[in-house]
Amino acid sequence: MKLLVPSLITLATVGIAAAATESTHLAGRENKTPGPPGYTTVEDNDKAMDHATRCAHRSLGFFLTALRARKAGDSGFEVKKAFVDGKTVEHIWIGSLTFDGKNFHGKVNNKPLDVRTARLGQTVTVAPGEISDWMFVKSGKLMGGYTTRVLYARLSPRDKAEFNKEADFKIE
Repeated sequence: MKLLVPSLITLATVGIAAAATESTHLAGRENKTPGPPGYTTVEDNDKAMDHATRCAHRSLGFFLTALRARKAGDSGFEVKKAFVDGKTVEHIWIGSLTFDGKNFHGKVNNKPLDVRTARLGQTVTVAPGEISDWMFVKSGKLMGGYTTRVLYARLSPRDKAEFNKEADFKIE
């Protein structure tokens, strides 16, 4: 996913603006197979993805409140972070999430396909300004997941059906 979002300029990974290749994972689960529907590329000037990332940043307070409360029926708390490897950027979901009041801590939840700077299961720290999305499941429904919603809307009917079969949540 090639992504230029003003709110991400503060990322520690400043190389994002110069990225030649960027990709993203659709949902916060390890892909069973590489390629669609779990993985896709997006161009720099993708206004829908830029908007999705802005929405994730604006609503981060809601996510933090839910993460701290962890009510019955809430599960799958994850944030998405850009990992940079030279000119390649891959946005990957981070699961097993905690928040210490300053940063998120968790484990890489997707097998990276384009970058070598992250690996499945690796423990990472993510500052709130570094996230490109957040999500959790509330009583079987996706909360947040703004980039996931954009990518889901672009899937073919066959890929949507496959995604719906594999996902443990509904997108409404």
